[in-house]
Amino acid sequence: MGYEIDTRDGVARLRHARELFLTERRLPDDLPPWLSAAWRRSRFAGLDVTRDHVPAVPVPLETPLVRAATPVLAKLAGDLVGLGAAVVLSDGHARVVGCWADEEAVGAHLARIDTRLGADLSEPSTGTNGISHVLDTGGPFVLGGPEHLFELYQNTVCAGAPVTDPVTRKILGAVAVVCELDAPLRVLHAITTTATGAIERELVHATSAHEHRLLQAYLRAGPARNPIAVLDGRTRLVSAAAAGLLRPQDIDTLESYAIEAAREGALPTTELVFDDGVKVHLHPAVPGDSAGVLIVVDPPPPSAERRRARLSLFADAALSGSSPAWRSLERSVARVRTRPMLLLGEPGVGKADVARAVLGDPLVLDAADDDTWLAEVQEALAQPAVLLRHVERLHRSRAARLATLLAGEHPARVIATFTTGTGSVCADVLRTGWSPVEILVPGLRERTADIPELARRFGGVHLTQDAQTTLQRHDWPGNLAELKAVMASAAAEAAGPTVSARHLPGRLRSSAAHPRLTELEKAERQAISDALLTANGNRVQAATLLGIGRATLYRKMRRYGLD
Repeated sequence: MGYEIDTRDGVARLRHARELFLTERRLPDDLPPWLSAAWRRSRFAGLDVTRDHVPAVPVPLETPLVRAATPVLAKLAGDLVGLGAAVVLSDGHARVVGCWADEEAVGAHLARIDTRLGADLSEPSTGTNGISHVLDTGGPFVLGGPEHLFELYQNTVCAGAPVTDPVTRKILGAVAVVCELDAPLRVLHAITTTATGAIERELVHATSAHEHRLLQAYLRAGPARNPIAVLDGRTRLVSAAAAGLLRPQDIDTLESYAIEAAREGALPTTELVFDDGVKVHLHPAVPGDSAGVLIVVDPPPPSAERRRARLSLFADAALSGSSPAWRSLERSVARVRTRPMLLLGEPGVGKADVARAVLGDPLVLDAADDDTWLAEVQEALAQPAVLLRHVERLHRSRAARLATLLAGEHPARVIATFTTGTGSVCADVLRTGWSPVEILVPGLRERTADIPELARRFGGVHLTQDAQTTLQRHDWPGNLAELKAVMASAAAEAAGPTVSARHLPGRLRSSAAHPRLTELEKAERQAISDALLTANGNRVQAATLLGIGRATLYRKMRRYGLD
């Protein structure tokens, strides 16, 4: 027997498993892996499952999502009269931005589970639920009764589906049909997916209106006389004066901030200074709408030369960038640069180069899982600066001995690098025994705005616009190492100072023809790749690890080019 919520036996087994987990911290071996993982996350996060209310936060209600969804979901709530179901809309952070219930009993059910405008349904707040799970996985899902760890939801079923931006393909929020546990689940699933499709069509119609508002904001700012730009991640309106002050990579960076503002619902900053001293001010292009940023550029003084406003910490490492992810890294490192660090990141992101930029000219030791290497480390700690690379190679016992050495008295400034996705326990051991500051070095796919400049630097060539676009649409699983190899090949292929898209490898041109993956899609692709690696390529075992069916795994592998 399984753990299906649409059968009496399944619900009974789920209730027993939940009780076992809450009282004895044990889980049945055959509980679906995704549910086991969700319950464990809630336990580690300290979720109070007995809390009788759901935290609420202020939420913006005048957003493109709410405007597009309101007529669709209001009609849907009316159509559901007699089914005992309510309709709930969340934003991309799992915060409720709309509730519709056309029956008194349904409204009472929403009140019992404390679902109202602003309710925070994120997993840290209420455990996994039909909205948080949909936003985490990016696909429709039905979740009900004792699948919830949260006590308030034990008699509730929630069928959710994501709402996706029709242009950027980013997930904007989720629609959920909420009712009592004995509802017809297949019907609910069909209803939600139909509703999200209708909302996405409304968003398509609204796109042209949004672009019109951006154009009006641009014209009001006076582009003929002022250095201004309006960006939203899709639309670029840049005045001639602004184009003369901003470099192409500056505009790419500002576009990254505009995309982040649309995703987070607020500007990440209101002022930015580029490396050459040009200062820009960021404002919402349309009041009350975070999807669009008005950029006002401060011209440099007429008599002063444009100069660097600050020296990038990594300027000499050939890694410097201006994307939000890279600037965040610079700030993190600058705050703790005199303390021991553990730099984490994927292969090829430049962890060692970052460490060298911080330490200057360190003594470098590549980790080896033997006692001789530990003796070398002990001797090296007499030096002023030490870089320990690839500590993920160490087994638990030697990692513990390394932590003891590093935590002892010595004059060295130490930075260690750890490659993520290797399954190594070394990082946990070092956290406990050494307590370094942990900093994640971002992957190249998180630094889209930096890619053209890095490519020009690595290849020593000029890039055409189609080459830049092709490079920025690639996901770069090999990160900086892959980009260096691609640019070396492209420069040789071009046999001249200019590289265009036709000089790039065919696999990059092929990927550029497809829509860029959303952050959730990238995370899903990585999770599937990791599961296949763990399962040594066994697809049946990988599907089990992921908690999905084999057919679903095969379909997603084809979609992400993993087959």
